[in-house]
Amino acid sequence: MDDTTALALRIAQGPVFRFGLALALLGLARLALLALSDLTAAWVTDANRSVVWRKVRQHVGWQLFPSLVLHAARPFRSRGLYAYHVALDAVSLVFRTLVVLLPIFLVAHVYLWERALGVSWPALPGAIADVLSIVALVSGAAVFLGRIYSPVLRKLEPTWSFFTPPLLLLPFLTGILTRHPTWSPLDYHFVLLIHVLSAAAVLALLPFARLLSSLQVRLTTILPQAAWQPESPPAQAAGVSGA
Repeated sequence: MDDTTALALRIAQGPVFRFGLALALLGLARLALLALSDLTAAWVTDANRSVVWRKVRQHVGWQLFPSLVLHAARPFRSRGLYAYHVALDAVSLVFRTLVVLLPIFLVAHVYLWERALGVSWPALPGAIADVLSIVALVSGAAVFLGRIYSPVLRKLEPTWSFFTPPLLLLPFLTGILTRHPTWSPLDYHFVLLIHVLSAAAVLALLPFARLLSSLQVRLTTILPQAAWQPESPPAQAAGVSGA
């Protein structure tokens, strides 16, 4: 490893990664506090508690299986199109779950936390970690291609949002290559540098780009005021069912 790469790696593993982690923690804490504040205000000001819980259920459903909310607002033109998007939601949920949980339980990451903070937890065996990493890569690629293929999402989503799966995949791909250096034609330290920088970028963007959300478009864009109305909302999301 040459001096330039060594210096870049030290900077990436030190201040750059710490900055990304701090930004992620502070940003996510802010989002959690805002959500809690909104929920508390709704609970205090609205006498109809069922409406408040309806809003909560809709927002949770929008994060997990948004196609169900879309279909409730305005049914898809065909059962096949509806089934396609529900399946895409399921694959996306698997991908996002692995994106969050897998890095926490990797042996190398657990060791880093133990060295930095003096705390540790059980880590995944290497073979299981490799299998789950491959599942993450395959599911992420499926989400990327599936979103591009969807005429509904091409109408709803901003163009940049289609590139969030590849951004999330880069730390996984480089992570696998750092665990198995013989699999990569590139220098180990260069791959490690890309791994750390891409992970820091993902952490820094989490609170702002909603990388872990299935859709970037907000629920209120699809169902204006629906979360606060006890009656069925009008179908105002033009183009949602288009195919």
